[in-house]
Amino acid sequence: MLTLLFYIFIAVIVIEILQYIIIYGPIAMTTSLPTKKYVDFEPVSVIVYIKEQQDKLDNFLTQLINQDYPEYEIVLIHNESDDDDLEILEAFCAKHANTRLVKVANIETFWGNKKYSLTLGMKVAKYERFVFIEPVVTPRSENWLLSFTRNFSTSKKIVLGHTSINKKKRSFINQLIRFQNTYKSIDLFSWANFGKPFHGNAYNQGYNKELFFKVNGFIEQMRVPYGDEYSFINQIGTSNNVAVAYDQDSFVNLQVESKTSTWLNNVKTYDLLFRSSSFFSQLKLRFFNLCHLLFFALFAVLMSFLFNWEIVLGLFAFRYLIIYIYNYKLFKVFDDKDLIWTLPFLEIIHIFITTYYSSIHFITRKKI
Repeated sequence: MLTLLFYIFIAVIVIEILQYIIIYGPIAMTTSLPTKKYVDFEPVSVIVYIKEQQDKLDNFLTQLINQDYPEYEIVLIHNESDDDDLEILEAFCAKHANTRLVKVANIETFWGNKKYSLTLGMKVAKYERFVFIEPVVTPRSENWLLSFTRNFSTSKKIVLGHTSINKKKRSFINQLIRFQNTYKSIDLFSWANFGKPFHGNAYNQGYNKELFFKVNGFIEQMRVPYGDEYSFINQIGTSNNVAVAYDQDSFVNLQVESKTSTWLNNVKTYDLLFRSSSFFSQLKLRFFNLCHLLFFALFAVLMSFLFNWEIVLGLFAFRYLIIYIYNYKLFKVFDDKDLIWTLPFLEIIHIFITTYYSSIHFITRKKI
């Protein structure tokens, strides 16, 4: 029995290393795209969904209107709320000609429905390319829009971006939150080259207008929470029409509380939302998660019996050598290099907690 487990252990390590070389390798070894000139950029509509974000609007709108981009409009979608953000938006639009304000009143059929509000905003947008962002995040620089949209091309009609979580010094929980978030983007970006994208990123994504109306918009996701970033992108995306924005100027920053409850809620929510992706998309990611889990479980079993322990330790060290090399490069791409120092702890905690919640959600059939 131990001999069989030993060979399974070897097979799992081979699969993991191949995952890093083949799947993650193109992102880890990536280089910057050639810089385009302004004449290469088509005008875009930046679409912003706003609901009860009054305290964030001033800083957010200032950064948005100061983007270094030749021609763009800002479509501000105000979903009826109880705070005073509408007054701020009206004053902002009165000052800037390249802005539009869409006021969405709650109706019984689509009460507070984000996808309904986004649909109204996209209908009034005058340009063919949409870029989506929300006030909970801030563009990393005035080159955000320029860096993001340069990934569009004749064939690449969907662009997926990264949301970077702000660092907090001497906080292991913050590292866990950032590790989960960064690997969410690593998986998304890497697998986009091998089929349908798993999901989108409502805080930093873009696609052409034609793709939206070709499938009748969010008609299939209107009753699905967060369908605008998960099942919809999975529906319209292919390996041929998706590009990823990995230049750090294309990132947006998100400030979150460094609490255990925040981390656990992120893990639970992501697993529930991921269930809205296609079966094959789920199968790909969950298969490799199973391999990571088996690696730790089999290592513990084999070492507890000291079965070929010298070889097992050697394989363990070799696996981590390869993974450290690739993770250093991946974390560098996503500006999270400090995570490399606690990688073994982050990895093992992450894989066991995600497996736990996946199992609970599968058994209980829980939905978002």
